[in-house]
Amino acid sequence: MATRDLKEFNEWFSRMYERLKEKVSIHGRLDEDRFHDAYLAVRKQVMSSKDGIMDLESYFIGCYQRMAQVTEREDARTTCPGEEYFITLAETDTAEGNNEREELMTGCDRLVRDIQRFLRRHFSYGDYRMFMLRFYESGSSFRTIARHTGEKVSVLTRKAQAMLESLRNHPALGTRGRRLAAEYAA
Repeated sequence: MATRDLKEFNEWFSRMYERLKEKVSIHGRLDEDRFHDAYLAVRKQVMSSKDGIMDLESYFIGCYQRMAQVTEREDARTTCPGEEYFITLAETDTAEGNNEREELMTGCDRLVRDIQRFLRRHFSYGDYRMFMLRFYESGSSFRTIARHTGEKVSVLTRKAQAMLESLRNHPALGTRGRRLAAEYAA
């Protein structure tokens, strides 16, 4: 019975495809991915339903709208502070850099300063800020940074790994870091 219902649903969907797209676009811009996800959800319901769905069109539109609401809620949770946030942080970095006095800096302080300069020169400002937030300033998790920047955690992790690898492979920074680690361990 489910096979016959599924066949009827697929035929109905083929006939109603354009009309359904028009109907859901009345409520806003049509999202093709959400539209096809709604198709899959209704198809699954048709396959598992014992009594069938009485009004497929209304059910499909309701499913699409419910998916839109879920997406809107998820988007509302993701906030991006905007460029002003990162510019303010950059100004703070610059002000702190001007106040540093070379003679008061330890070997570790100099290494950190040189690492930061290297990262600023060789990576985008956004990547540099992500690295600083993760490893130096607040120790924020990749998940927290992803929520604020709108990027995926896996992308941020990959970028951070590439930056760490470039630091390890840098002849002067890598050697100094290992030497300082050995001094502090002794």
